[in-house]
Amino acid sequence: MAISISNYPVYLQDGLKLDRDCLKSQESQNEGRKVFDRDSLKVSQLSKNRKILMDRIKHTVVQSAASLSNMRAGILKQIGEEKGQYGYSEVVNACGLSYAKLYSEIEQRHEKEQEQYYNADGTLLTKEEEIEWLDMQYEQEIEWQKSCFRIAAQGQVIQGNIPETPTKEIEELEDAFYQARDDYMKLYNESKQAGRPLALQNFIFGNSRMYEMLNRLGNLQERVK
Repeated sequence: MAISISNYPVYLQDGLKLDRDCLKSQESQNEGRKVFDRDSLKVSQLSKNRKILMDRIKHTVVQSAASLSNMRAGILKQIGEEKGQYGYSEVVNACGLSYAKLYSEIEQRHEKEQEQYYNADGTLLTKEEEIEWLDMQYEQEIEWQKSCFRIAAQGQVIQGNIPETPTKEIEELEDAFYQARDDYMKLYNESKQAGRPLALQNFIFGNSRMYEMLNRLGNLQERVK
């Protein structure tokens, strides 16, 4: 006698009886096993995709236009809390230190060649691109500080407190910021080799006359925050 199980012919010896309920139960178990295996594969793939997604999120860098100015503001806030006030020499030092600290973060991210980092849009982010972005932030910070100096000076000219806008001092201020960046980068490299933490210094960039002029022009605490 011939019967069909899952479309396959099965031949039974004469005299043997087939327990159809048993066969149906076996078919149901086989189908259940297929569904279980298929669902297990889906869960495994979802778990793998989640791991890939979390790794991508971990290696995504959101470049903020305010990261340098925020760090500078935090350093100045700490100085203000410790000393009660700060002058423009501390502002220049804080900017130089902020650049060096952000640069060190970039280097730490890219020190492992096998790890890759990405922009928020998913494109690959290189160390060179991050440094270029940091340089642009620093240039914008300098322009902003010069604008604050210039506006404060123009206000003093209008009030008759000074005869003219101190153009020479404004240019000297720009030079002081770039010197601060270079000196703090030198300090960063020395500190890295010696295993020392990078910390704020009392460097003097530029001449004392420039700082005297700057510190006279308005309330620095309110202007640079």
